[in-house]
Amino acid sequence: MRMLSEGVQVASAGTFRSGQPFTVNSTIDVNLDGNTTDRLNTTAGLVQTGDRRQPLRLTTTNTLTLLAPFGQDGSIGRNTFRAGNVLDLNLAIIKNLSLHKNPLSLRMDLFNFINRANWSGVQTDPTNANFGRITGKDDSRRDGQLSLRYSF
Repeated sequence: MRMLSEGVQVASAGTFRSGQPFTVNSTIDVNLDGNTTDRLNTTAGLVQTGDRRQPLRLTTTNTLTLLAPFGQDGSIGRNTFRAGNVLDLNLAIIKNLSLHKNPLSLRMDLFNFINRANWSGVQTDPTNANFGRITGKDDSRRDGQLSLRYSF
């Protein structure tokens, strides 16, 4: 047992980021400036769920109540909401050996070893049936590699 555990190293690296900020926009040109990306006037009728797959949910069936009066700008600022956070942890296990007095290293790397899905992109149009839901997924699947290094 000692022979297996002697010369073993463990290393780890990871990333943690808070969620990407986003703005909920109307597809109606409320302020009459020619752009259909007008911001909301109130958050009454929106619930922040804390769910990484659907950070926002509508509690109102009439999305027009979220908008400013025609000809005016909405009072809710840009990037008021946040998508789910990102967590990616990697692990390396290294076993150092000696072969004829030359170092030999066997290494196993595990990427995203906790196998956590990291979601990206939120549907920000309150008139869309998928409003508040995540529209994509980062390529964050669990993966691994094995390597052997011989020094002479």
